Amino acid sequence: MNAAINLGRTVLLCLIGGSADAIAYVRYGTFVGAMSGNTVLLGVSLIQERYDSTFYHACIIAVFLVAVIVTRLALDYRVPVLVPLFLTAALLGGSELFPDKWTAVLSAGALGMENAAVWKIGGIAVYTVFITGDLFRLGSAIPEPRQPEQKIQLKLLTTAWIAYAGGAVLGAAMLYLISHPMTVPAALAVVAAIVESAVHRRRPAQSQGAAKRER
Repeated sequence: MNAAINLGRTVLLCLIGGSADAIAYVRYGTFVGAMSGNTVLLGVSLIQERYDSTFYHACIIAVFLVAVIVTRLALDYRVPVLVPLFLTAALLGGSELFPDKWTAVLSAGALGMENAAVWKIGGIAVYTVFITGDLFRLGSAIPEPRQPEQKIQLKLLTTAWIAYAGGAVLGAAMLYLISHPMTVPAALAVVAAIVESAVHRRRPAQSQGAAKRER
């Protein structure tokens, strides 16, 4: 049951990341989750002397980084995980209020919060708003597939890659189907907040039950 729940959590979070990134890229030519891509775009625009574009990508990277830092600090102070995930939903949805390329900054902050809020699933590090790190660990796990922990990692990271790609397809499709496509990952973030809150509430109950059995 836990394995199925963890796979479902992975799918949900990666759908948010993939769809938001696809929407931002098609609309504004930038990424809001994949900061590796934005760093490349920053370097290219700098060499091409498009300094307004350089500043734009630098702002997106900076906002993503600040969102990660603030979210981790908040969680260290026992702020419930549903708070950054609800803020993720609010920022993604709010980015549709102002149809301008600078709304990508809001979306970058949203995905920074999402990834900082939930970066381990089932004890395995999973990055749900960019995929390079997941692919690296997936490739590292393949040579030792018989190890139990490697089997779990293979399933989770393979699922993450497929779901992220599926999210990109979903986001691109929404651009042509509805007028406010970023509301789709926003709605998924609301669902994720509810799911993650339930998972976190369940953990203390399980720990208390285990302690009682040990007595």
